[in-house]
Amino acid sequence: MVAPERCEPGPPPRPDAELMARLAAGDVGALGELYDQHQASIRRFLTRATAGADDVDDLVHSTFLTAAKSAGRYDGRAACRPWLIGIAVRLLRRRQHALARWLGVASALATLGRSSIDPDPAVGMRGDVERALSRLTQPKRITLLLAEVEGLSCPEIAAALEIPIGTVWTRLHNARRELRALLDGGSER
Repeated sequence: MVAPERCEPGPPPRPDAELMARLAAGDVGALGELYDQHQASIRRFLTRATAGADDVDDLVHSTFLTAAKSAGRYDGRAACRPWLIGIAVRLLRRRQHALARWLGVASALATLGRSSIDPDPAVGMRGDVERALSRLTQPKRITLLLAEVEGLSCPEIAAALEIPIGTVWTRLHNARRELRALLDGGSER
């Protein structure tokens, strides 16, 4: 009888600042380590921010590829998760702009009788909270998710989104108020 192999714990994860320095120097292996350490968190955030869109995996991968290209501009903070989330948010904004342009074209085609589109973002969503979150504007939803789910501080959110901290506070206040109203059965927007 052969004894089962024991899985020895791997080495502790390397510090983010070290991985980013290696990545900036061209060490592609550092990208794999960075991905292993942060992909679950980035995926979770993007899944919630997009209400479970089909292209979340593409956005996650694009986030890390963009991070690799931008590694030389990393500011050296000990934790790079807020920086990575900032990249993910910028990619999400680009996706939203492209989707809005596409929906505009599709809508124009629909009026010509060539297409019929139902761009209801709430289709397929489950749960009262998800439905209420989907009714918030994207800037409010993202700011709320960064604070409440990802646990980022207001200064970290401001840095990740590249907005003033006062805007973060305003968005959080309004998002919480609107979410409460929506969950209480109102239709505030």
